[in-house]
Amino acid sequence: MTNPDKFYRGKKVLVTGGLGFIGLNLSRSLLELGATVTVLDNFMPTDVSRPLAEFIGKIKVAIADIRDAEKVERVVRDQEVIFNLAGKSGAADSNKTPLNDLDINCRGHLNVLEACRVFNPGVAIVFPSSRLVYGKPHYLPVDEKHPLAPESIYAAHKLAVENYHLIYGKLYGIKATVLRISNPYGPFQAGEGRAYGIANSFIQAAVSGRTITLFGDGGQRRDYLYIDDLVDALLRAASRPESRGRTYNIGDGQGISLLELAEKAVLEAGGGEIVRVPWPEEYRAIETGDYLSDISLARKELGWSPRTDIREGIARTVISYR
Repeated sequence: MTNPDKFYRGKKVLVTGGLGFIGLNLSRSLLELGATVTVLDNFMPTDVSRPLAEFIGKIKVAIADIRDAEKVERVVRDQEVIFNLAGKSGAADSNKTPLNDLDINCRGHLNVLEACRVFNPGVAIVFPSSRLVYGKPHYLPVDEKHPLAPESIYAAHKLAVENYHLIYGKLYGIKATVLRISNPYGPFQAGEGRAYGIANSFIQAAVSGRTITLFGDGGQRRDYLYIDDLVDALLRAASRPESRGRTYNIGDGQGISLLELAEKAVLEAGGGEIVRVPWPEEYRAIETGDYLSDISLARKELGWSPRTDIREGIARTVISYR
């Protein structure tokens, strides 16, 4: 298997959505591996810490929307690897504004793929999809052969864009890989108040001494993946020839309940209060119940497995917020 530590040295790498939570962590690792990193994002954070500002100063930044075809073409042309992380998050929000979600999360990604087809068909590209494409699991753990039944516009669009990437791979030779990711969390967010995902929102609330709100009894079990482990999976996926045209589940393979997650956040932070409330209808409508990833395919073909347990990951994230 290719060694990611050597693969990225001197490589030109583009990270769309590169100023978001996952993109910043990934870009930092790419720099450490010796890559020349360009990020494309539609905003520049204004409330960054000094370490984050110093890091951003070491990468090339293109402020643009992935729906802007001309600007996308410019940054795609000479890249050797693309991590296509851009997009709008939020399953509940997507059901309220489906056309906006379609415009950003589908048309925007077609812009990126079209730019690759015309100007850079030999590029390797990784698309981070979501475990939400499976909908309510029929069995646990969920493997890649599980039926696909999205329960939100967001998840439906994720599934569509998975297929865009794989189709462009088959038709035009683009080296595409899809990762179905479960609930990443960890440090290095762009700014306070924009917690990425439920785990980070719980940890941020606990560190700030605020209320952690649980819908129902909080008994549903989920995978929570520490960001360093996700970055490792992304790096391996782009560097491995055997990953081309493949789809992998990326999670921690363990899972804990939402209540346990909240309790661990409060314990590690030494603050915060857990409050249970009835389910809001907009969230009940998209609730998928228990979920646990079968990550055996990623272990076998990418040589990847998570290394950070949930307690250690929460502790590191608490320290970063402080």
